[in-house]
Amino acid sequence: MFRRSLAKGLGRSTRAFSTATTSLVSSKVRAGVLLQRDPIVLQQADGFEATCDKYFEWLEYISAEKFPRDFFFKKGSSAEAKWMELENERASQWYFDPVNKPAFKPLKKVVFGEDTAADEESAVDISRSIELQPRETEADRSGDVKSLERKLDRTLYLLVKSSKGEWELPTGDVAGEEVLLEAARRNLKEICGGKISVWLVGNGPVGHRKAADHTAFYIKGHILAGQAKTDAKLAADFKWATREEMEATVSAEYWQSVKDMLSTV
Repeated sequence: MFRRSLAKGLGRSTRAFSTATTSLVSSKVRAGVLLQRDPIVLQQADGFEATCDKYFEWLEYISAEKFPRDFFFKKGSSAEAKWMELENERASQWYFDPVNKPAFKPLKKVVFGEDTAADEESAVDISRSIELQPRETEADRSGDVKSLERKLDRTLYLLVKSSKGEWELPTGDVAGEEVLLEAARRNLKEICGGKISVWLVGNGPVGHRKAADHTAFYIKGHILAGQAKTDAKLAADFKWATREEMEATVSAEYWQSVKDMLSTV
């Protein structure tokens, strides 16, 4: 009795599994790459975020042990003078009840002696050899969406324009017995050329998109070096876009399928 019921149950399970497998195989599978360039510089805090950062920095300052100035700085040196300037600025701040603000006594300015002045003149000022660059690059000013040197504080994603005129992530068919990772790597190379070095993260996809005639799975990747050079037969154009730029570029249906794979930074 038990054996017959068990056999019937296994038979039903096998038939159900076979049916499900057949339906999956009949759907065309494609593999693509969600290729991104990570932010190069930190985003600038503003508003409430900037105020919080300053407040927590101040809390850390007033909670720390007294800094042993004589141990770290030569008396009368420019390094000591710069530190004292910063110390006076931080010590004058008070974020608690202004009525109970303690009296502030600034540190005395450093008076340079003859020996110290001579040492300062002979010393090399390292800060003079450092040239700060603007956060806005030439690519930002010219609107060059193909450049990787734009939107340095944002994540950029590679989009290609298909032969149908639709913008999408680099995607292609899965050939033969290829697994998704192999197919995604091959498709990326065929579409964007071999002069782009990437690192594909993991063997599994980070998301998928189901269309009428196929299902596309996307492998996440990071660009390490090089640049895309699309094959005109497979892609008419390419661009590096932020999350907001991608939303404005791709179709509404496509955006709903891929938006949860993207970073908000």
